[in-house]
Amino acid sequence: MTRINSTDHAAMTLSDAQFSEKLFLWGIRMWVRAYNDHANIHSILHNGLKLAGVPDALGALDAMMDIFATAGRGVMDIRCPSCTEVSLDEHRIMGAIAVIQRTNQPLDGDVYLSYWMPPAALRILQGPTSQLAAIMKKGGLTIRARPWALNLHSDHEIALSTSSENRILH
Repeated sequence: MTRINSTDHAAMTLSDAQFSEKLFLWGIRMWVRAYNDHANIHSILHNGLKLAGVPDALGALDAMMDIFATAGRGVMDIRCPSCTEVSLDEHRIMGAIAVIQRTNQPLDGDVYLSYWMPPAALRILQGPTSQLAAIMKKGGLTIRARPWALNLHSDHEIALSTSSENRILH
């Protein structure tokens, strides 16, 4: 089982994000909070996504996050819903969605997600991430590309690179 942690680095603030990125971050952050608190907020997430014009996105978002939480390895830094900073890990997840939105090739997102996912889990994750990317794109909610996120490493990644512990924290 995985938990999600926060570190104090940020490459972008939430105010720099466009609406689609804020919506995406809100979705994954709320999902993580509910997961860590053992709460069910599916109706809240569904209503938010419905108001944004992508009511079908919840299933793919939920599946993607479930796979991160159960099959991921290491630490994934997902911030709390009220945080104004965007973590490197959040940028990587958005980078995966962005590249899939542009290429329509689920495999293209793997390079962003391989930081936490073993190869078998990456194959399973391709379905939900490509679904989410397509639903958001169809709804006019595109995510900007983030190729630079592949070349950055945070202090917590370096410290935990030898850890076999699987955690998603915040």
